Amino acid sequence: MKDTAYGSSNVLIRVYENNLLNRGHYDRMLAADSFEDAVNVLRETPYRNDVDQIKEDKNYDTMLMNELHQTFDELFEISPNKALIELFGLRYAYHNLKVLFKEKFTDQDLDHLFIPIGRYDISELRQAVRTGVSDVLPQHYMDSIHEVQEDHDQYQKVQAVDIILDRRFFTHMRALADETNEPKIPEMVENFIDFQNLSTLIRAMKQDRTRNFLTTILSSSGSIPKEELVDIASRDLSSATSTLQNTKYRSIIEASVDSDTNEISPVKLDFETDNAYMLMMRDAKLQSFGPLPIVAYIYAKETEVKNLRLILSGKENGVSADGIRERMRLNYV
Repeated sequence: MKDTAYGSSNVLIRVYENNLLNRGHYDRMLAADSFEDAVNVLRETPYRNDVDQIKEDKNYDTMLMNELHQTFDELFEISPNKALIELFGLRYAYHNLKVLFKEKFTDQDLDHLFIPIGRYDISELRQAVRTGVSDVLPQHYMDSIHEVQEDHDQYQKVQAVDIILDRRFFTHMRALADETNEPKIPEMVENFIDFQNLSTLIRAMKQDRTRNFLTTILSSSGSIPKEELVDIASRDLSSATSTLQNTKYRSIIEASVDSDTNEISPVKLDFETDNAYMLMMRDAKLQSFGPLPIVAYIYAKETEVKNLRLILSGKENGVSADGIRERMRLNYV
């Protein structure tokens, strides 16, 4: 799609960006003496209409999910490329598929866990999970649904739902990135998958996970072949560190090494990959044309929701400002 096709939607994105919370809002909420005082800061923001209700029932999760839901609905409406919005909201569809299969396999009512975000209604996902067929869902969804059902028919292991759908999510994400026909999107998604694979690899090595476990859980959709990652896991962490420093993520790996052990720290790695992704989004935000400003705005809005949940939960439970701050992530605002 031509970059100029996003002209009108990007104008709206610049307007939406003006309503994002900034560092000043977060600092004032963190400095507040109580949960109520922290919530009062939101009176100056687009969340103002929810302040009194939150102070009364402390049900801020509903407010935050409604905000995300509204954001994605608006983006589906204004974007000239619906597949782009579907791609960056795909995690919610796969979350809902997990819930639907667990309902089916355990005979529980898990309606409270659904997140109403995505290109296809939960009702369409539910029908496909129950019957194995759909006239609405594209093949990638159905492939994921069929793999989970076939695995459960054979092994009867509910815990496999998460493992299979997490892996299928990355496969679907990469395919959908290609289907957007936007030249910069596949590389962005590939980097995201690589970051997740690296985190999974190092944590699995720390836990002495088996080769079969890694083969099952790692994605084949990143730039580093799964076979290479599995082979790296057969070595010690020092050797793994040296090998990964020869990839295009050398600077991230070097920054993730613990100076005491000379090995990659999973916590540092997650921090560095989060920052690398944030920098990608900051650069995307600065683009004047094309799809990247929309992608960057989605990232910024999701980061805002995560930060607000951290602050409000922390204030509700008496966590110190420093304790909350160290878990927050800043977006490009």
